[in-house]
Amino acid sequence: MSRKNPTLENLQQRFETLTPAPKISSSLKELVAEGNINPDEIISLIRLEPLLATRIMREANQMVDARNTGYSSIEEAATAVGFKRMYDLLGIYAYQYCDSNDTQASYSTDHWKRAITCAVCMESLAAKHRLDPQMAYSIGLVHSLSTAIEESSLTSLEDQLVNENPYSELNTRLKSFGSVGLSYTLFRDWNFPDRFTDPIRFQYSPLDCKTTGKVACLLNLSKWITGVIRESEELPDQDYGPDVLVLNLLGEGEQTLWNLVSDVSESLMKADEVLQGNYTYQV
Repeated sequence: MSRKNPTLENLQQRFETLTPAPKISSSLKELVAEGNINPDEIISLIRLEPLLATRIMREANQMVDARNTGYSSIEEAATAVGFKRMYDLLGIYAYQYCDSNDTQASYSTDHWKRAITCAVCMESLAAKHRLDPQMAYSIGLVHSLSTAIEESSLTSLEDQLVNENPYSELNTRLKSFGSVGLSYTLFRDWNFPDRFTDPIRFQYSPLDCKTTGKVACLLNLSKWITGVIRESEELPDQDYGPDVLVLNLLGEGEQTLWNLVSDVSESLMKADEVLQGNYTYQV
């Protein structure tokens, strides 16, 4: 059996109907049901939901009066669309699929956890390297959007058989690179700025990025760390360790990886507090 590769149009259609991961979905509904109108608390929750974060950033960058340089972080985008619109988007997103049947595709819990982990890694590394931590977090959160969309629809026997053929490892590697191109094209199509899209485009080959190479290197390293923490193949060459050239360029050593594990674990605990309704924590 053969499975057709997704097109940009396919992904956009799936994105519009994709629901949040179950754990974050209930938190979104509770926030709206309580009538919570605290901007800081809402932002804290949006930072934990890749789909809603993408929607807000898309809306900001597609506004007629969007600034020429665009918006490259969740916080910038939320400010641009305004609190009222941000709250409306939260409400629409939290409840528009309430009557959907049980077969409605949702963002996988595993992919959601990897997205949050990578985002936290990016934020920690960016702060250390004096780069914009909010932009870095946002890139880490949504950098693999097309992969998440695809994972949500892998339910048929045909899809399952793809992973059982003798070339599954090669297919996984090629699919990873293909998904990067689709994610990049999605964000470009939605008018996201180059400083946001270029690191995503070069996440597997950061040394080839001529514009925002350092951020691309941070994303490459963050993906590797995420793979270690979540025990998943975030990079095709995961077993070979982090790219030595990337580490050298950033002036980092292997000790950085162990330090980040502690930092990331603490941030993930804070994220769990937010999901439990304690919005005094900031991820």
